[in-house]
Amino acid sequence: RISEKINRRVLSGDHGMIVWWSMGTGVHVEPHSHANEQIVWMLKGKMEFRLGSEQRVCSRGDVVVIPGGTEHEAWFREDTEVIDFFAPPRDDFLLGGKPAYMSEG
Repeated sequence: RISEKINRRVLSGDHGMIVWWSMGTGVHVEPHSHANEQIVWMLKGKMEFRLGSEQRVCSRGDVVVIPGGTEHEAWFREDTEVIDFFAPPRDDFLLGGKPAYMSEG
């Protein structure tokens, strides 16, 4: 548990990382980018999502591929569960704590 509305579990190997997220209603993942490629798999709920200049709404079963270095942003208007895969692993996630770009509206 990294905050009142955000829970995360991290499993990391040498070349990839899987992260399970539980995001509560009102969480905003502010605009950010990282060198790691990211694959998002929606398990439940909905996510309003911006990838570069493209906007979409993602729901259960949807998958999004985010190339490394691409700015993206997300809004969670309802309780949502997501699996992220990162390659290479995110060193900052191994340190624990809440990412600075996540806010709870």
